[in-house]
Amino acid sequence: MKNRMDTFKGSKHFRLNQVAEGIFAAISVPGTGSLGNATIIDLGNSTLVVDTFTTIQAAEDLQAAAIYLTGNPVSYVINTHWHSDHTSGNQLFTPKAQIISTSITREIMAAFGKNRVMQQLSNPEPIYQAIDDFEVKIQQETNEKLKKEMQWENASDREYMKTLPNLIYSLPTITFDQQMSIHGSERTVQLITYGGGHTQSDAFVYIPEEKTAVMGDLVLSKHHPVMINANPQEWLTILERVELLGLETIIPGHGEICSMKELHEVKGYINDILTLVTESIQSKKSIDDILVPKAYQDWYFTTYFKTNLKKTYDLITKSAD
Repeated sequence: MKNRMDTFKGSKHFRLNQVAEGIFAAISVPGTGSLGNATIIDLGNSTLVVDTFTTIQAAEDLQAAAIYLTGNPVSYVINTHWHSDHTSGNQLFTPKAQIISTSITREIMAAFGKNRVMQQLSNPEPIYQAIDDFEVKIQQETNEKLKKEMQWENASDREYMKTLPNLIYSLPTITFDQQMSIHGSERTVQLITYGGGHTQSDAFVYIPEEKTAVMGDLVLSKHHPVMINANPQEWLTILERVELLGLETIIPGHGEICSMKELHEVKGYINDILTLVTESIQSKKSIDDILVPKAYQDWYFTTYFKTNLKKTYDLITKSAD
């Protein structure tokens, strides 16, 4: 299996890392058409893929890698949540593969997600304009780290727009509400949801024998968690339940393969955001004055820090009304 990974022709969209025998993480290369990570799991007599990237091209390479590494076509695709960098490549795997998500994730994809793609297809000009406007901001940015991140973000958006005319928004075909298992001839995986933290509904894939989990965006490695659709308190509760599984290895939604250390860092980040915003409200100061804490200054997705503050501010002030 290792030899097969060494001889895979590669992809500009991701780097393959072997986590264990038959488990491969496809780690996104910034600025390409992937954006999020994906995972390939060899079940023995069938193959499972977790999340499907942002573009058709990235998903094509993912499918090719899965078939090459396992010797089987992809039978199952798991969408950990509804965000487009985890679902837009679904069409490459249907109808041969069953696409699986939580019931709530499918509902959101069938309504909001599908409508958004239809709007983008019918009127793409605002997106092109936003990309051009962002390019101007990039040229004006003096912080080199932030500038590089902004360039990656705009490059990913351009890749998505190239793929948009051929995008067929493909919904999950099987849903679950708490847990389901998929039994292969070599290993069993458990699909688990503890509710919604990062989004309204988040699932992860637990591989008990390897003490490994594919966490979607519930855990990010050295990236700012994205809280725009989040419930921070529920997110913390979910991570506390995940801690009880005794994981040794985590494949995060973004960033490198990691461990419980990064899960604890995400918990610390969410708690820090809650504290910073609460203190700002109590002292009647503007959240615009809050700077990125030193612990997170080297993390990627820096532009989400202000968005996370705003989301948390809205949640706290709304609950106080």
